[in-house]
Amino acid sequence: MNKHSKQISRCPLCNAEEKARFIGYKLNGPQGLFPQRNYKAAEKVFCCKQCDLFYNNPQVRLNEEVFNQDDSLLELTTLPADHIKSVAGYADTLEFLKDKARLSPGAKVLDMGSGVGRVAFALKKAGYETYAVEPKKQLFDYAVANDLIDKDRSFNKSFESAEFERESLDFIFLEPLHHFTDPHAAIQKTLEWLKPGGYLHLEVVNSRWLYKNVLSLFYRFTLRKHVPYTSALRKPFNACEYSAKSFKVYSALNNLQVSQLSSYACDTFISNKFLDKWLSRYMRRFNQGMELTVILKKQ
Repeated sequence: MNKHSKQISRCPLCNAEEKARFIGYKLNGPQGLFPQRNYKAAEKVFCCKQCDLFYNNPQVRLNEEVFNQDDSLLELTTLPADHIKSVAGYADTLEFLKDKARLSPGAKVLDMGSGVGRVAFALKKAGYETYAVEPKKQLFDYAVANDLIDKDRSFNKSFESAEFERESLDFIFLEPLHHFTDPHAAIQKTLEWLKPGGYLHLEVVNSRWLYKNVLSLFYRFTLRKHVPYTSALRKPFNACEYSAKSFKVYSALNNLQVSQLSSYACDTFISNKFLDKWLSRYMRRFNQGMELTVILKKQ
């Protein structure tokens, strides 16, 4: 166990004690189809029997460092701001806020982990009083300089140091939940900021992505103890991975309502248009896409 690791006895999401099963090892470097059977430099991956969360134990505790190491969004700062604004979109989120959440223009919303401000800009353009928090200074400065986020309502801070008044917000967009080693604490912190009846929007890595399930079976077939889940010490720094069950169980335990749960297929990596369309529909239908979108309502 290295100095950044900590042995835990409870699930970091549902808090279940001693209800996890060991499912395999994930290398800290590239793993590929035929990884070497050397497990000394690998992280142990467990699956919670109660909420289906995939996580490492010992747990790698690098929350602050994740934001400093992950430079995946920095290339967006080289694009013209007009391009960022033109593709901001998020029509599904805006439709939910208008038709289901019934939020009126002027409602207070927060984009936590705002990056270059795509979500924040879409929310601001829709008429909401939009706040933003972004820990990376280069991304934050780009968004402010190009009027993607409002300077007086935006903060260049980490999630851990961010603070808002209790029950002051109507909607929070929290995308980087899969980076956190303690997702329960992260969710509870944002819930404190939400008004009763407010909504928490999450986008997370799906542990039940079809391709990962197939790769996991392939590892077993080739007599390997590896699994493709989590990547706490290398890009994309996924400390935890979730399934639809994770949020259904968590909501039941914490008096929350699952208002929306859907799976986004992302790229199928198939050139044939018919197969690409069919596979995308299959993954959405059975929540086996690369990402999960979840909207929780605070009771």
